[in-house]
Amino acid sequence: MRVGIRQLQIFRAVAEAGSFSEAATRLHLSQPATSGAIRKLEETLEVRLFDRSTRRIFLTPEGQELLRLSGRLLEEFEAITGDLRDYLARRRGRIVVAALPSLAAITLPPALAVLKASYPGVDVSLRDILHDEIQELVGSGEADFGLTVTPRPGRGLAFRPLIVDRFVLLCRPDHDLAGRRQVSWAQVVRYPIVGMARTSSVRQHIDAACAQAGIALRNEYDPEHLATVGALVREGLGVAALPSLTTPLLRFAELVEVPIVRPRVERTMGIVTRAGRSLSVAAAALVDLLVERAGRR
Repeated sequence: MRVGIRQLQIFRAVAEAGSFSEAATRLHLSQPATSGAIRKLEETLEVRLFDRSTRRIFLTPEGQELLRLSGRLLEEFEAITGDLRDYLARRRGRIVVAALPSLAAITLPPALAVLKASYPGVDVSLRDILHDEIQELVGSGEADFGLTVTPRPGRGLAFRPLIVDRFVLLCRPDHDLAGRRQVSWAQVVRYPIVGMARTSSVRQHIDAACAQAGIALRNEYDPEHLATVGALVREGLGVAALPSLTTPLLRFAELVEVPIVRPRVERTMGIVTRAGRSLSVAAAALVDLLVERAGRR
């Protein structure tokens, strides 16, 4: 015995209208199609649902019971389809984004503001964490997408570039290198370097570039947070090499920014997703906003 939702919807419309023709008009169906659907439903259930007269039709006791029982199912179905319509229209939904702290603080908020203004019913959870953790969250499906540097091969992740960021020196205004138009890494390594934690993408980029150039770094402190780096450099405990995207977050320290050359170190940052998997409509809308803003930038 297999009864479909559409059959029950037609049955309810006929029961409420008390007429096949009127129900057909409400459902935008022909009267023969409406009558045929009820006849097939009766055959499937092996029971008479309506008593028919020349002018009107009336529910049988079995029809009344089916109307009562099917009401709950149809209400739940309509609620589910309504929720889905809201979700597809981005009126509802939930997005989990995992992002590097610099991207979470600078690149993401303007796009989020536009998204929330257009779709206030969409909930967003933001995880500002380091690169390795971002790969884990996206790969496991705990995050819809990540904002970070290129993921390691073999992780089942896809990468869409957004921004190319250049590394710069940050030092106190009274530092020996503060007045230079640019500095080389050979000049930078003469001074103690306040390096980010070894697990950070910043540290990994710098270590790789300097190792390739045969330059030995002397990192000290190894903090995980940018604010700590800025505070240590402000107190004269060393200099820092950071991507230029991060420097607005360190304005409190009143540091000087100097481009670093020889070798010129850059990192490409973008959107990381699970390869071959579709984003939700809400997450895709946020990605589109990020891509649009990156294009303007």
